[in-house]
Amino acid sequence: MRIGITLTSSLDIGQKYIDLTETVAKIFAQKSHGIVYGGTSYGMMKKLAEAYKQHGGTSLCGVLAEDLVAVTKNYEKFDQLDEEYTVATMEDRKRKIIELSDAYLILPGGYGTFEEIGSIIGGQANKLYSKPIAIMNFEGFYDNLFTFLSEMHEKAFSRIAPEELFFSSDNLDEILKFYEGYNKKDLKDKFV
Repeated sequence: MRIGITLTSSLDIGQKYIDLTETVAKIFAQKSHGIVYGGTSYGMMKKLAEAYKQHGGTSLCGVLAEDLVAVTKNYEKFDQLDEEYTVATMEDRKRKIIELSDAYLILPGGYGTFEEIGSIIGGQANKLYSKPIAIMNFEGFYDNLFTFLSEMHEKAFSRIAPEELFFSSDNLDEILKFYEGYNKKDLKDKFV
């Protein structure tokens, strides 16, 4: 299974988040899962890629965006990618990662991750695909987001409850079981 991962690029967030990212990469490598990510050799994304390759990972796919390369210092491609794509824009990068991934894992992240959450979950809600989406709610990082999404559903801004769109846990074993047991969802129609 190829799993698209979105996460922060910042290394200023503390060692526990670095450890989490490296543990995810190690376990995915050991279980022969592929990783699809932003393709860079920068910050937390570099930690993810290095840990995956150090533990024998054989399917590391990077998708780089030319517009981001143009405006970001030290944005370089990771040198051990097994597969790589270069696309014009960040919007193209999100689409390509979604297309290439069989499942998604959302780790703690910042504005870029927040943007990707909207794209990944929004595509699922709009029935563009039905793929397992998991959010790693490490130490309650996404609790406030879940509260907001629940309120949005309760106030009828969406006919679809958050738990119909994604699975959340702070336990990687539970997330892997969710991937393995995933069945396509029959979501309510947006337009009635």
